[in-house]
Amino acid sequence: MVQGIVGSLIVAVIIGVGVCLRRWVKRGDPLAVTGEVLVPKAWEMALPSDDALPQHVPQDKRTYVPMYRLLRQRGAADFKATTVKLLVENRTEQPLTITNIKVHREQVGEPFNAVWVRYPPAGAAGAIVLDFILDESIPEAWEAAYEDSIERLTRSGNRAYFDENVITLSPGESQSLLITGRAEGVRCSWWLRIEVVQAGKRRVVDAVPEGGALLTSGAPAGGFGRQLEWSWYEGADARFVPPPWLT
Repeated sequence: MVQGIVGSLIVAVIIGVGVCLRRWVKRGDPLAVTGEVLVPKAWEMALPSDDALPQHVPQDKRTYVPMYRLLRQRGAADFKATTVKLLVENRTEQPLTITNIKVHREQVGEPFNAVWVRYPPAGAAGAIVLDFILDESIPEAWEAAYEDSIERLTRSGNRAYFDENVITLSPGESQSLLITGRAEGVRCSWWLRIEVVQAGKRRVVDAVPEGGALLTSGAPAGGFGRQLEWSWYEGADARFVPPPWLT
């Protein structure tokens, strides 16, 4: 059992969520961190240019995870939110306490505005997460929960999570976390820094995806040049088409 957590941190399984892209690996003394990007069956992405939209989609890239991966490889950003699942593990013989988790922002700029693409939904469910607002100069972790769908995220509590809580891991113990980074009016690449205390000594463990920093883009002030969805429901005739509200 995780000791020293004030309040509850319950990690739930997101129904209809795929795991894809990159595996985060940071193994060392005292903390081992592994992580995965979670891709919902209904997702939205922002593309930096029309050229980033593939003119032909191979048959093996047409479902939601391969399609997501294809667009990320072409420079697309998650639209408004990126969620990752982390597993933190104490691999030492002494208790270890996580006192904070921070977002390290790298490149920050205007949101992509060329093309908005979505993979339309077939259903989703909720989970409790730690939420970061990437628009803030120093994003802080807040406990939060999805309500009804992955598009509705509500924070809980009156203060940032680590203002009142720590996560203490006994020797050999691990804890799963869901981390969501949200952007409204900026585009930024980012990764996590986990602050750790063990035997009175403090250190920072960087958790960086092997494939590079995460990329999240908010809504462009002037709107998108185009809005499209992948019509998976047309089977072999699937293609990029305007979403229903534009037709």
